[in-house]
Amino acid sequence: MEQKATVIKSFVENTEILTKNNIDLSKHKVIQKFTPMLTSVAAILIITIAFLCATAVVNIGAALWIGELVGSAFCGFLIVAAFNLFIVVFLYVYRESLLKMPFNNSIITNIRREINI
Repeated sequence: MEQKATVIKSFVENTEILTKNNIDLSKHKVIQKFTPMLTSVAAILIITIAFLCATAVVNIGAALWIGELVGSAFCGFLIVAAFNLFIVVFLYVYRESLLKMPFNNSIITNIRREINI
């Protein structure tokens, strides 16, 4: 009777160890799958922030230059702001074809590449 109890106890302990190992393995697989995607997002965010900083400096420079040509710094900033507003409206109107579809296709391609479809 004790022999059956030790066999059952050993079986339960081995099952617990196996379950813990499977959970750890699953965690590592998830981390391995999502790490490249997260690093890609981080790289895109860093590039976007750098681009926005450069764009802000260029906008200020252009506004001051246009303001000098027009004779009023205020008018230069107003003209640059109107140009930026035009770009935002254009992107909003054509957001489906210019922004959503390329991003969706890129995400789907990355997911397919990760799971080898």
